[in-house]
Amino acid sequence: MSSTKFIAILPQPTQPGDKVQINGKISDGAKEFSINFANEVNENPQSVAYQFKWDLANNVLIEDYKENDEWMNYKETQFDTLDGPEFALEFAFQDDGIYVYSVYEDGRNYITQFQPESDFQYIESVQVWGDVEKITQLSFIYN
Repeated sequence: MSSTKFIAILPQPTQPGDKVQINGKISDGAKEFSINFANEVNENPQSVAYQFKWDLANNVLIEDYKENDEWMNYKETQFDTLDGPEFALEFAFQDDGIYVYSVYEDGRNYITQFQPESDFQYIESVQVWGDVEKITQLSFIYN
């Protein structure tokens, strides 16, 4: 995966009911990008509570987490819905996991749900890696 494109430090610990919305534009010829909820702030975290990786070249979503610099619990799902070069994703933190939605002007569509191994409150940053040209919006919605 390409180097880190964007890092934002969470302003407070994440709890059930909280949401993170991130909008951006992928690069021309993009092959993949990921949105990572890291338990650290640095560019090469040893611990990532949740990785949402979109393999655009193969129309696959990959979900996993990183512990002691090792990726674990790899889950792959066929998924090919990206309407143009822009994306808007919402990550909703609930008691039973992180729910991911595509966000549109008139609503949102469910994509996937992942149960992280570590507690949400240990997440320190949201990071974007891969073929992303720019992040156009980042919102933290606290319950």
